[in-house]
Amino acid sequence: MTMYAVLVVYNKPLALSSSFQSALKEPDVQLLVADNSTDESLSNQEEARQAGAWFLSMDGNRGLSRAYNAAFDYLKTKAGDWVVLLDDDTTVPAAYWKQLRQQNPDAVLLPVVRTSEGRMISPAEMRHDIPHPAHSWDSIEHITGINSGMAIPKQVADSYRYDERLFLDFIDHQFLKDMRETGHRIRVLPADLKQDFSAERPDRATCRQRLRIQKKDLAVYYGRRSWKACFLIMKRKLRLAYQVRSLDVLWW
Repeated sequence: MTMYAVLVVYNKPLALSSSFQSALKEPDVQLLVADNSTDESLSNQEEARQAGAWFLSMDGNRGLSRAYNAAFDYLKTKAGDWVVLLDDDTTVPAAYWKQLRQQNPDAVLLPVVRTSEGRMISPAEMRHDIPHPAHSWDSIEHITGINSGMAIPKQVADSYRYDERLFLDFIDHQFLKDMRETGHRIRVLPADLKQDFSAERPDRATCRQRLRIQKKDLAVYYGRRSWKACFLIMKRKLRLAYQVRSLDVLWW
C-alpha cells in the first residue's frame, strides 16, 4: 500500500509540527509539504528536504484550496492508494496509520478529531447544510467533518478540484458535500487524533482576521442563502465576545 500525506503549513517551523513528525515515522508514507508561510525567516524547505519530504512553496499565503490543488496536481502522476490531509497542529498517533493500512481505498475516511480538552470536533452532523457537533460518531446520519486526518482514495484526489474562491473555511464541508452528491462513500476511521484548536485560546487580532476570512468564505459557500452565512457569523461573534470578554466583537 502506498500512502501520501499532504501537510499544509503556515508560519510554523516544521520541527514544531507534530503531524510532520508523525508522518516521517511511517516508512510507507511519502510526505508532501505545501508551505503557505509568509515568514521568510523559516527554513521549512531545507527541513523538508533533509527529512526526505517533498516540498511545494506557495510563495505566500494563497489559501488552503490553492495549496490542496497544487498538492493534488503534484501527486497526479504518482501511483498510490491514499492521500491523507494533515494540519500542522494535529497529533496523529501511530494507531491511525496502522488502521488506515487495513482499509480498502473505496471511501473517504474521517478519523475522530478531538481538541486538547477532549471535545469532538469531527466527524459532525450536517443538518440543513449547517454543521452541528455530534455526541457520538456512530449515530451521525448526514456526516461531515474537518480536513485533519481525512484520508482520500488516490483516484478521487486525482480527479477533484477545490473551489479556490474558498480561502480557508468550509473547504472540508464543501469537499464532503461534493463527495455525497457524486455518490462516493464516507466512513469513520475509529482512530483518535488531537488538534491544538487555536479558537479555544483566542487572540483579538488573530480572531478579527479569521472572522474577515470566514465572512468571505461563508458568502461563497452559501451564495444566495446568505441568511445561513449571517446566522453562523453571528454565532461566531457571540462565542468570541464571551471568550475575549468584550461586546465590541459584535460590531466587527
